[in-house]
Amino acid sequence: MSGKAKYGEKDAPISPYRTRKFWLYTCAFALLFGMTGAELGLVSDLLHEGGNNEANYPSAEFKHDLGILLFTCIASLLYIIGHAFISMGLNIFVNFVLAVFWGTGAGVLFHVSPFESFTCDKPSSTFNSNWAAYSDHCARVVAMQGLAWALWGLSIILMFGMLFHLVEFKARQNVSMYRV
Repeated sequence: MSGKAKYGEKDAPISPYRTRKFWLYTCAFALLFGMTGAELGLVSDLLHEGGNNEANYPSAEFKHDLGILLFTCIASLLYIIGHAFISMGLNIFVNFVLAVFWGTGAGVLFHVSPFESFTCDKPSSTFNSNWAAYSDHCARVVAMQGLAWALWGLSIILMFGMLFHLVEFKARQNVSMYRV
């Protein structure tokens, strides 16, 4: 039996793979996965080079911010793996938590680092003594900050998108009047 014979034209089930919501979520989670993987690569490379000694980093705050970003990368990847198996309310909460962590990591990096996209080609003597030795990592630090801000924004968009998905507003009949 075909779908039209069993169901009426309006009652035929719609495949979840044909909805706009499915493709928006697919694109968002693919973007989340790709950017989180890139951030993980940048953060783990700097942590691997510096080791566990604070003297190998420009400041202790920068080292601890790398730890926050590493944790957030791992938590995001674990969330991506399991997001389909948790409720929508918990998905919204996890996206809020991830947004807080991504925003914190990006904000601390913005506050601590003297590097910006247009300062990476300057000589190391233009930076203070702590950061002068780290100036060869300028492009990586700027990329980490940019990815962290982008992941913060994506987490916020996912959180509000899921909230609007969860709370659906529809027009309905006037139920305040009794009809016979």
